[in-house]
Amino acid sequence: MSIPELFAVIFGLFYLLFILLKKRIAWYFGILSSLIYIFVFWESKLFLQSYLQFFYIGIGVFGLINWGKTPNEKPIHWPIKNHLLMFIIGLVMALTLGMVFKEFQQQFPYLDAFISVFCLLATFLTAKSILENWYYWMVLNLLSIILFHFQELYLTEILFLFNFSMSIVGLLYWKKLAILK
Repeated sequence: MSIPELFAVIFGLFYLLFILLKKRIAWYFGILSSLIYIFVFWESKLFLQSYLQFFYIGIGVFGLINWGKTPNEKPIHWPIKNHLLMFIIGLVMALTLGMVFKEFQQQFPYLDAFISVFCLLATFLTAKSILENWYYWMVLNLLSIILFHFQELYLTEILFLFNFSMSIVGLLYWKKLAILK
């Protein structure tokens, strides 16, 4: 455990809490957490996770700009064909990145690549208020728990265990919002 990891986890918890509540302030906490995690993951030789944080910062800015433009914006559903296309593209990208980063002493290159690519896609879905983002997060959080355990990032592992639990809560809450509005 390190002090930067502790702060990244705290900001990550606030991000998740406010995302669940569909509050715009969430994106500020997400950006702060990502800024710190760039260094935490780099030191752990999880280079793709480190690079992913730059994308999170960009998507955080996107979320800040676009989130809540419409008052009481309700979550929307995506058709299965969109998810299938996204999965195929994501899988090809993850395999390609895994092969490339295997050559750079990346720890767990294929697992890290899969998580990184699909976290990026799931974050985009979150920013666009796509209800199914929570299903992606459930799987990604479980895979992240495994990855971070092997890298001895135990606080981050706990954060992702919490994230997994909150993904279930988020799905139920957003489903309720989709029905009510």
